[in-house]
Amino acid sequence: MLGIDEEGIRDLRQKMLSCTVENREKKGLDRRFRPACIRKAMKALESQEVLSRVLAYLETCRDDGAINNTGIPRMVRNYFLELALVIFECGRTLKAGAPFVMVNDNVRYQGAHLPVDLILSDIAEKAGFDVEAIWVLPRGKGNSSQQMGVHGREELRKCVYIWRARA
Repeated sequence: MLGIDEEGIRDLRQKMLSCTVENREKKGLDRRFRPACIRKAMKALESQEVLSRVLAYLETCRDDGAINNTGIPRMVRNYFLELALVIFECGRTLKAGAPFVMVNDNVRYQGAHLPVDLILSDIAEKAGFDVEAIWVLPRGKGNSSQQMGVHGREELRKCVYIWRARA
């Protein structure tokens, strides 16, 4: 498609935000983001108690062989790190009053619900944004068939976040 072969597609997926278990850890983030941005993003991530607890649970499940894909803890950790870096960089560069709009779903892994909307909005506040709104779409997202078989069906929030850069 568009002159890109299978190898090109795999390479593109690795360069994008980590959001699949096939994503490997991004190398060179320290060359792409300022040291202050990395420090602030790491501090904001470390303050996320729910995220820390879910990651610890997922790592235990991985170590016990109870998880359906051992790459899930790495993907979740990298996803939030990469997004925290983007949010902090946007907080630095956007003019006061500028909106930051994001559409995102909450997720569930191994039965553990991750409130992505609340975690990212908390990180955004730490990065200099005011949370103007989190709109919950009328129809949520179902969980995967692997989750439903063991943990039942649970609809999760799909949201639109509107954050505004502080003065």
